[in-house]
Amino acid sequence: MLAFQTANSCLLIIMTKHFLASAAAIILCASASAEITVNYPSPTPTGELIVERASIASVASARRQSDLKIVSDTIKTEGRISSSFATPDDTDYRFELSFGKDNQADFYTRPGESLTVNVTQFNPIRFTVTGTPLMDGMSQIMTEAIPIEEEAIEIQKGLKPKENFPALLERFVAVYTNFIEKNPESPAAVFAMLSLEPENFQKYESMVAPTAALSALYPLYEQKRAQVNAQMEAERRRQAMSSGNVDAPAFTLPDLDGKEVSLSDFKGKWVILDFWGSWCGWCIKGFPALKEAYTKYQPELEVIGIDCQEPVENWKAGVKKHQLPWVHLYLAQDRQTELLQAYGVQGFPTKVIINPEGKIVNITSGEDPAFYGQLAKFMGK
Repeated sequence: MLAFQTANSCLLIIMTKHFLASAAAIILCASASAEITVNYPSPTPTGELIVERASIASVASARRQSDLKIVSDTIKTEGRISSSFATPDDTDYRFELSFGKDNQADFYTRPGESLTVNVTQFNPIRFTVTGTPLMDGMSQIMTEAIPIEEEAIEIQKGLKPKENFPALLERFVAVYTNFIEKNPESPAAVFAMLSLEPENFQKYESMVAPTAALSALYPLYEQKRAQVNAQMEAERRRQAMSSGNVDAPAFTLPDLDGKEVSLSDFKGKWVILDFWGSWCGWCIKGFPALKEAYTKYQPELEVIGIDCQEPVENWKAGVKKHQLPWVHLYLAQDRQTELLQAYGVQGFPTKVIINPEGKIVNITSGEDPAFYGQLAKFMGK
């Protein structure tokens, strides 16, 4: 079953995932439904199509996968070159459709619209979606991005040097920003905004603001804007907190044995707070380097792992599986917002360096090798 991701996560990884495929389903029509016709080359890779839909409003409001109210249909495509389907009611929908691995699609519908999806190839899938200003504009953006996407894949495969990637990323961002500059009133400009990093989002926000509320994607735009504002505020907080003049926020949390442990217990030592979870792939990838630093700088340094966003049993199993030798504390769900905001945590892993006086000197989001150079510098090693 194809995982139905939130829009932001899908839209932010378009260089490593193919967009906008096509699909077919036979669904009972309602009077205000959207009508979709799909034309595709035959045969299809699997002989069937999986169609998943969720309202755009639910995609925007969902905090986790389980919050999405997804409806799924399977359509037989063998021997067919086209299909038609309609949305079941007068709701704005996001569809995710799959002809199998590497042949997946996202598109959006509003009541009363009529869209045509033309698939020209599979493996990888190539297509256009036309019939509405939103999908016309999105198809234009995606078509311009295809050569960049293909070059990125070549870099990933080692066929082109990694040094080409920064310039490639600039070209990729330019596809979106150029569209916004030339078409600020287009509903697809709102789509383009969803793919921008915070600085560019804030730069172009005023351009699309007058008409953004009219787009079907406005709930996702509002969600993105809230996230950008929170991220920028967190970054400002992180910079202020990393000055070496701010006391690390105090906390007391239970360890693996249920004993209450406080940050103040470690005053006089260098401390790394590692906000992590056993579900976090990048957290796990960073453990070897963290273990090396822990061994190298003991007893001057202590590492405190603070587990987030998972059940207690998963946390304990993760500590055991990865053989993590430092202090481990558990951050319960009802306390997460307060402590994560206090430390400006926006993603995982986040590592915080605290000096022996209890002041924060560094906050690093993500797994960044430069973190350990900073640690050595601060400790005078």
